[in-house]
Amino acid sequence: MVYHHAYHDSVADKLPYTVAVVELDEGPRLTSNVVDSGDPERLSIDQQLIVKIECEGDIFVPRFVAVPRQAAVETTA
Repeated sequence: MVYHHAYHDSVADKLPYTVAVVELDEGPRLTSNVVDSGDPERLSIDQQLIVKIECEGDIFVPRFVAVPRQAAVETTA
């Protein structure tokens, strides 16, 4: 889901931002952001992601970057 409205002042400078439920290879799921991945409309279910740890003040936050589809195909072939 892409948010175009900040529901809290702390995210106002990040608009628009993408929120997703990410399922890790180990099984657990977590809600996080998909960042630095271009047009959010091009993201798809089951697309490979890699974690990107970002620092928010003194807290480290796991966010995810989409692996381009061509790169994902090459790494799994």
